[in-house]
Formats: sequence, C-alpha cells, structure tokens
Amino acid sequence: MTLGFILAEAGSGGGLSALGINLWGFISQLVSFLIVFLILWRFVLPLMLKTMDTRKATIAEGIENADRAKQELAEANSRSEQILLDARRQAQATIERATTQAEQIGHQIEADARTRAEKISQQQIARVQQEANRARLEISREVINLSIDAASKVIGRSVNSDDNRRLVQDFVATSDTVRNN
Repeated sequence: MTLGFILAEAGSGGGLSALGINLWGFISQLVSFLIVFLILWRFVLPLMLKTMDTRKATIAEGIENADRAKQELAEANSRSEQILLDARRQAQATIERATTQAEQIGHQIEADARTRAEKISQQQIARVQQEANRARLEISREVINLSIDAASKVIGRSVNSDDNRRLVQDFVATSDTVRNN
C-alpha cells in the first residue's frame, strides 16, 4: 500500500475509515515520526556513535592493557624463577665451598694432631730413655757399692778404698758398654 493508494482510498470516503483509521491523524503521526526520526538521526545518533566509539576504544585499551599486564606478569614470573635458580646455584656453590673448607680444616687439624702426637711420643721416648739411663746409672752405683762391700768383706781389709772404687767403676762401665752393644 502506497501513499497514493491510501490517499485515493481516503478520497473515496470509504476504505480507511471503514477500517477505523483516521487519515489526517495518520499523516500527522507519520510527519511527527519523520521529524523525530530526522532529529534523532541528525543529533542523537552521532552522539550515540561517538559514545559507542569511545566505549569501544576504552574496551580495546583495557584489553590491550590486560594483555600487556599478562605479558609483564609472565616476564616477572620468568625473572623470579631465574632469580630463584641463581640463588639456588649460589647457595649450592656456598655449601660446596664450605664443605671443601671444612674438609681442609679437618685435614689440617688431623695433621696437626698427628704432629703433636708424634712430638709427644718422641718426648715420652726421650723421657723413658733418660729414666732408663738414670736407672742404669743408679744400678751401676748400687752394683759398685755392693761389689766394693763384697770385695772388702772377702779381702778383709782393703788397702785403699778410693782405688777399689775406681777399679770397680771401670769394670762396671766396661760391662755396661759390652751389654749395650
């Protein structure tokens, strides 16, 4: 139904009014609709499009920021994992150095202890030898004194006690020399 057909029917007086349509009301509503449509098209639609474009740009920027933040988070995680890996390596190296130093110190302490033990052992051996020599000397004196006493009892009266003592000492020294060799 075109506008011409509608007007022709309206002029004939029966078509549209029989349907309950008021032609002049319809035309005024149509003109009002076209005026409102043109006003909306001319003024409101550009504002709406501008607002939607702004909103679209804001959303795109938000998505871009989210992608950038996601990438930065991935990079930060990568850096933190690298830092942790480096820290573990440094800790392992420190532990290895400490272990090596502890082993070196342990070996040094052990060597020092052996040296000291050897020194103490040598001192003890020297002390025992000194004691043995002193004991031999003491025994030699006792043997000399006993020999002199025994000889003087056997002989009766000795001519000279100092000469006897010297003779016995020479005898004992000779016998010690023969025994030690």
